[in-house]
Amino acid sequence: MTTAEETYKDIINLSWREEVLKSTPSFFIKHPQMTLENRAKIFAPFAALRGHSDRLSEETGKLLRCNRTELSEEEAAVLSDKLLQVKKGMEVTVLYFDPDSENSSVGYDISLTGTVAEIDAVYRTIKINTGESNDKGEIVKTVKFDDLLDVCHGSCILSK
Repeated sequence: MTTAEETYKDIINLSWREEVLKSTPSFFIKHPQMTLENRAKIFAPFAALRGHSDRLSEETGKLLRCNRTELSEEEAAVLSDKLLQVKKGMEVTVLYFDPDSENSSVGYDISLTGTVAEIDAVYRTIKINTGESNDKGEIVKTVKFDDLLDVCHGSCILSK
């Protein structure tokens, strides 16, 4: 037997709870075991700098903003051909420009994947079911043809 084993032979095989009770029996009377719910609160995230993450999101959004991309005649013709191939119910990915405000030339280039709900040649829009839903039902995004940058169906990679 080592000197450490000899020194601690009276407590070496005790559980930590028995060991604490042996040394301080009043400990558990004063401090009952915490519930799991309360223990979870101890490890909950803490925001030391309130509003910091919101500010970062704003700054990141400014960095991702871009000017409207105007398609050349050739690119517009290719996009038109791609749109002619798209049918209702088809799974597509569209890349489109989302302006900050109406008639704004600054905004975001957004990629959206979903199922085509409707193609309206008169109003020049395409409606896409995003697959997400809210309390009003499934979310359908309407994209104007003028804002489209690319359309892709099947397994292809969008240009941009």
